[in-house]
Amino acid sequence: MRPHPSAVVVVTLLVSAFLYLSTLKGPVAPAKPPCKPQTTTYQLPLVSSMPHGPTNKVLPGLQVEPDLTVLKSRVCSYTHAAQDWVAQYAIDVGDGPWTLHRKQWEFAVIMEALEKTDKLGEGKRGLGFAVGQEPLARYFVKRGSRVTVSDMPMTGKLRASWAKTGQHAGELENTWKPGVVTLDEYKEKADFVPVDMNNIPKELLQGQYDFIWSCGSLEHVGVGQASLKFILKSLEALKVGGVAAHTTEFLLNGKQTQEEIGLNFFTEKEIRDWVTVIESLGHKVVPLEFAAGTKYDIDSLAAHRPINHIQLQDHHRVLRIHTSNSLIIIKGEPNGKSIPLDHELPQRQR
Repeated sequence: MRPHPSAVVVVTLLVSAFLYLSTLKGPVAPAKPPCKPQTTTYQLPLVSSMPHGPTNKVLPGLQVEPDLTVLKSRVCSYTHAAQDWVAQYAIDVGDGPWTLHRKQWEFAVIMEALEKTDKLGEGKRGLGFAVGQEPLARYFVKRGSRVTVSDMPMTGKLRASWAKTGQHAGELENTWKPGVVTLDEYKEKADFVPVDMNNIPKELLQGQYDFIWSCGSLEHVGVGQASLKFILKSLEALKVGGVAAHTTEFLLNGKQTQEEIGLNFFTEKEIRDWVTVIESLGHKVVPLEFAAGTKYDIDSLAAHRPINHIQLQDHHRVLRIHTSNSLIIIKGEPNGKSIPLDHELPQRQR
């Protein structure tokens, strides 16, 4: 049955009217894509990769890929952190799964330094500062080492404040978690002592340890040159040839050190100043590398997101872009020089 001619006319008129009205409104806007998290590409500062020497400047905005072939004291970068062995260490230490996170990178580079310098195993002794509930001590015990783990003595409000973070340890059991070694195995080779990093007990400074370590603690030691003074004093705990492995906060943008109550951000210049003092006392710092890589996904909203957390930025008074940095030191023979007095230490740039 064919439609009535009048019906065809009506339909044709309606379609024509619709098309005409559409031209008056202009083209229909395309549907908006789903919202994505905002990301920002930053032109990070000039970097260098010369061990201890003059800064090797590169073109503005062009970052240098790190050398992955040898052990170095280095800045955390995606290129270095994304290696398979870093992910494997995260699993070995009981901190898996690997999430490309700078804290896991810090654990891995400390483990790498001690493995490559042959400081882990039966007959080796280690001393950890401000260990909190980090997983490193358990791994060192698994490798056969004996360890002394420490954390700051706390009372009152300070203790309650750190307790909320889940990072402070007040006794040996707090530094153990299942999965790497049993609690009995851990207790057999580990002991706990409360230690103020600004006032290390003399009994720990008798040159009896093969290695010492701190992970994300130097930045909390205090104002001024407190961090450098701790580094120098803690070396007295090591045997000659022993290794100190530290990680801390590194400022990627700006040349002036940023300091606030309980937290410091160190610059390339400041770390180079540290190296000058350390090596003047006869010790050796594993070559520095400040090559931060060419790939960035800087945290701009969540300062501590659980994955892909390598570089981050925040706005505490000023824009800060920062990451982690490692410092590996080999204790040398005494050269007759003593630790410099406060006024003899390099001044911080503020």
